[in-house]
Amino acid sequence: MTADRQSQTLQLPLIALRLRALVLALGESTKPPWWKTEFMNETGLRYLERLYPRTALRAAIYAAGRAASDVHDRAVGRVGVYHLFRLPESLETDLNRSRENSQETFNSAFRAALGQADKLLELLTPLRGHSKADIATGARRLGTGKDMLTAAGFESMTAVYHAAFTQGKPCFPYFAADQPGNRR
Repeated sequence: MTADRQSQTLQLPLIALRLRALVLALGESTKPPWWKTEFMNETGLRYLERLYPRTALRAAIYAAGRAASDVHDRAVGRVGVYHLFRLPESLETDLNRSRENSQETFNSAFRAALGQADKLLELLTPLRGHSKADIATGARRLGTGKDMLTAAGFESMTAVYHAAFTQGKPCFPYFAADQPGNRR
């Protein structure tokens, strides 16, 4: 494994966690909301802090993420696809092992932006890199499972979400799972 590839692999779980948090907060705050949860706002986080004082944000991401996963599954299906809330198992494992304190700066900026869609979109912008996306509502295939496990895959997914929230149109980017004999 090259140093560049190893660095990218170490960063993907943090990128995925940040992207999930931002998409969840934006999805709750749009009119109409993409999913009906109330964990990704100041009130929801304060409630969870009483139950999970050290991991309230993780608990909020998990709880709201379950609802978002159901919405994404209805839009793109459950079998043979990956999306932001249903990642390949290896990436989910790495994401769950990542430490909360490794992103203190992001957490405080995220917390300050809650409830303000324009501020949340500003936090989303750097994650999309140089990728741009035209908006198309509904499910949108971006590539294969191998594509998803790259920084470029997450940048293209972020660009689709950014365009969708900017234009107020629900869009659900996904990647087709790699299957034997399945070629593009």
